[in-house]
Amino acid sequence: MTSTPTTTRQPRLRRVAHRWRHRGLTAEAMVLLTVSGALQKWVPMTRWSALLGAHGPVPPQWHGSTVVRLPARAATATERRVAVAIRSGAAHLPWHATCLAEATTGQVLLRQLRQPGVVVIGLRVTEAPPWDAHAWLLGRVGALTGGPAARGFTATTVFEVPGGLRAQEVDLVGSLVPAAESAA
Repeated sequence: MTSTPTTTRQPRLRRVAHRWRHRGLTAEAMVLLTVSGALQKWVPMTRWSALLGAHGPVPPQWHGSTVVRLPARAATATERRVAVAIRSGAAHLPWHATCLAEATTGQVLLRQLRQPGVVVIGLRVTEAPPWDAHAWLLGRVGALTGGPAARGFTATTVFEVPGGLRAQEVDLVGSLVPAAESAA
């Protein structure tokens, strides 16, 4: 007896299993994007912000700095899977998911997979009020959601999961520039 049929089936089964895991995570992301969007629209943030983690201080090295570029990078396979699932899920929704819904969804998924990230909410000063606001989710080495759109924003609020990744541990080398330099 030869083992050829079994060995040729195993890679195919792995590909099929991987595809279904991705589809499952994407479906979960779609549900969470929908729920997060509804919460954002109809429920005060103080009632559901615990999903993001505990409010924490903006790291001293970020004070007064503006985002010049925030690369979409994942340090681990889990971070990459979550980022891809959110992008895929958002693309299949019949509406545009907000940045806060994407960041909330990513944080919930990362918490379930025991690798929580850091949710950052930033403001950009505009000539007339209200100011622009944007939320993004950071992994260990870059943005998992909302990164490219964060250009020009200053971090004002950080949410961290106790025992998880802390904002000051995120590697943002070259991503921030002091506000005085960005205005010049």
